[in-house]
This record gives sequence, C-alpha cells and structure tokens, in this order.
Amino acid sequence: MPETMGMTRPIAILDEHPEWSTRLLAELDRRELPWQKVDHSNHAYDPRDREPQFSVIVNRTSPSSHTRGHPGVLFYAEPLLAHFEALGIPVINPVAAYRFEKSKALQAGLFEQLGVRYPRAIVVNHRGRIPAAAASLRFPIVVKPNVGGSGAGITRFDSPQDLETRLASLDLGPDGTALVQEYVEPRDGAIVRVEVLDGRYLYAIRIVRRTDQFNLCPADICRTPAPDAANALAACPVDTPSLEVARTEPPAEAVAAAIRLTRAASIDVGGVEYLVGKHDGRMYFYDVNATSNFVANAPEVLGFDPFVPFVDFIQSCVGPRNGPPHPPTLRTSRGTRDARREPASPRA
Repeated sequence: MPETMGMTRPIAILDEHPEWSTRLLAELDRRELPWQKVDHSNHAYDPRDREPQFSVIVNRTSPSSHTRGHPGVLFYAEPLLAHFEALGIPVINPVAAYRFEKSKALQAGLFEQLGVRYPRAIVVNHRGRIPAAAASLRFPIVVKPNVGGSGAGITRFDSPQDLETRLASLDLGPDGTALVQEYVEPRDGAIVRVEVLDGRYLYAIRIVRRTDQFNLCPADICRTPAPDAANALAACPVDTPSLEVARTEPPAEAVAAAIRLTRAASIDVGGVEYLVGKHDGRMYFYDVNATSNFVANAPEVLGFDPFVPFVDFIQSCVGPRNGPPHPPTLRTSRGTRDARREPASPRA
C-alpha cells in the first residue's frame, strides 16, 4: 500500500451494503487516499491480533442489514468495533454510537433524558404486553421493532379492535423488543432530517410523501422491505418518485437538539429526524441515525457535496504517521469529543 499524506495504513470503510459507500469511496479516490472496504457480513477476527491494520475506521454499519440477508452483522459489529477501539484505532461512529443506532428503545431513553419531545412510547419485549401498553396511549399507534432500519416492520393500528385483529401477525424484529408508540401525523406529510458532522450542523432536508403514498422514508412509517429488496441499492433518503426532497433551514432549536442528541449518542456523523405534528404544531423527534448516505443528487439539492467535508473529517481523525486523532475531534466509547452541554429544549 503506497504511503499517502503520511498514512501507512488504509482507511477502513466498515459497510456490508454493496453500494452505500460508493460516493464516499469516490471522494477518497479523488484525493488518492488509501482505503479498504471491510464487508463484515462475511468476516472474522482474532482477539490475539494486537497490531492495528488501519489508520481509522469509518463505521457505516446499519441495523437494516438484517433486511438484506445479513442478520449476523447486527450483533457481530459490536464486538468487532470494540476490538478496533481496544487497539487504539480511531473509530468514526464508535461502538457507543452503534448501540444507539440499532436500538429505538435506547433512543427513546435518550430523548427523555435530554428533555426532547418525542411521541409517547412504551417498550415491550413480548407481544402479550402490547394491548396493555396500547391501552395507556392514544390511538392511532404504531408498533415499532427496536431493531429496524429504514422503517422495517413498523405497523400502524387505528383502534384497539384493529390491534386485537392483527396482534398475532406482528413481527417484533431480531431481538423481540418493540416500542408501542403514539402515532403523530406529520403536518403536510413532511419530516425533516438534520445531518450533523463532528458536532456541527451540516445541512437539513425536508422530505414529503405524495398524497397517494403512505410510505415516508426516512420517517416514522415505512413499508417493510419486500423479500426481493435484499439486494436493493437505494439508501434513505433516496431519489425516488414517491418522495419529494428539498433542502430546508430548520429552526435553531431543532438544530441545537440534533447536535445535543448526536453528541450524547457519541455519533460523529449522522442524521436526526423530526416532524411537526399536524394537530398541535409541536416538534417531535423520533429517530437518531448513525448511518448517513446523505441525499441523492446532493450538489443539485444542497448546492454542495457533503462527502467533501466528511472526508475532511476522516482525514482530521488521523494524526501524524497514523498517530491518535487531534483532540478533541473524535469520540470513542471511553469518552467524548466535547463535554460542553447545551440547555435542554423545552417540551412545551
């Protein structure tokens, strides 16, 4: 591997999806940076190997891997990331971030802890607990698998009778845990995704479903991927005829909340999604993502290519001759990049 800009070891892109990292890799190639894609859907490591092989790990593990025929990635990624971190390799979106990425229950707890408004939810680990949980909520409700990814398995129920009829058919996902959550209808059918990079606001997009479509992805409701979607190349948010995507400038309180959430979740690059309720005009946060594919046709939609600052950040995480990252630029599971705390967003 040739030495490039003082790097004697390649950048590792940890990603099981065949296409999601294409634009990232193109930017790395443009800068002639050494990289290696690590597909951890078919992988092995020896805990006795203590010599770092990579200059930095870019973790792009998505909980939706199980919808593409890669269920082993869900639980394998955590010890693998911990192994890399124990070797002292800088990890972008470390194991702490991945834990939030794959758990809607942990995300709900984070919303509660930081005082960020979210749709009321109850966490259950047995379908028999769902009716009682739903009885304390307002219908319509959704049952949302704890481990989802691209909206996988989220089901809406409009009444207790509807829930009773379809309860036996519910799939609670890979870990048998789910959120029973009040459904908040978004105003104008729109949600907003705020992208954050290195603790700073990068951009935001407003995503609107068309009136004849129920699928809103990324959003609170998505259709479960069809079996033949295992090899689908699209990422959310996507360039798709069922969605309208445009750049937007969210209010300052939304940006501040997104930054606080990603910091608290140890997410170096990711997106936070919220909606404004149709009936009450309030802002509700509902998803924290540690996998950012950014928006399709980014230069046209945003006016710039977000992979350029992303690769700038990747390079900043590699010190001289692959030494430690320049503090305080990178979080790990053992600490945070920036201990500053901002005031909680008001719920009311």
